[in-house]
Amino acid sequence: MTQPQQPHPGDSQQPPYGRPMPPASPRPGMSTGKKFGLGCGGLLLVLFLFGGCVAAVSGGDLDDGPPEPTTAREGTEQEEKVEEAAAEDTEEAAPEEEQDVVVTAEAVEFTPSILYDGGDFTSVYVTVENNGDENVDVNPLYFSIVADDGTKKDTTSGLGEAEDQIATMTLSPGQRAEGVVTAEGDFTPASVEFGGPFGMGRTYTAEVG
Repeated sequence: MTQPQQPHPGDSQQPPYGRPMPPASPRPGMSTGKKFGLGCGGLLLVLFLFGGCVAAVSGGDLDDGPPEPTTAREGTEQEEKVEEAAAEDTEEAAPEEEQDVVVTAEAVEFTPSILYDGGDFTSVYVTVENNGDENVDVNPLYFSIVADDGTKKDTTSGLGEAEDQIATMTLSPGQRAEGVVTAEGDFTPASVEFGGPFGMGRTYTAEVG
């Protein structure tokens, strides 16, 4: 009796009883969404690597920051200097404010009066001019002589010659008075101050020439 032949391992299996084998199912392919995702991911990776290279090459320039506009800064500084110079010229050209009372002073030798009984005195020749609209009272006691060391000397004890001493009077607008004021002591007069009685009112100062 003949035995059925055993199939060899290398041979393809045949369906039993002579029936053909069903065709093998095809392997599922990659979907369109997956293909698109992989494509985008690869593109992003390439862009990321490219951006990193650009940042590494230009990193030093970015750290330093943009260059300062030297031309604009220099132009601004020049404009400021021109404005300052123009302001200084305007201040120098502005006329001085005219004072209501103008006082001048000049050092002179002391001339004793008949009441003089010794001691040192210093005299200054002064002028007072009324340029205002109101009357100005003048009195020898309204003056003070300032020494070169800053000491202020009053003229209440002055014993100068009566004829030379500035008179007590009231100056109307446009009038002028002049004469000598004297203070006790031997000193170098630096300036003269003129004001109201007992130091009240505005004080006018004149350098001694």
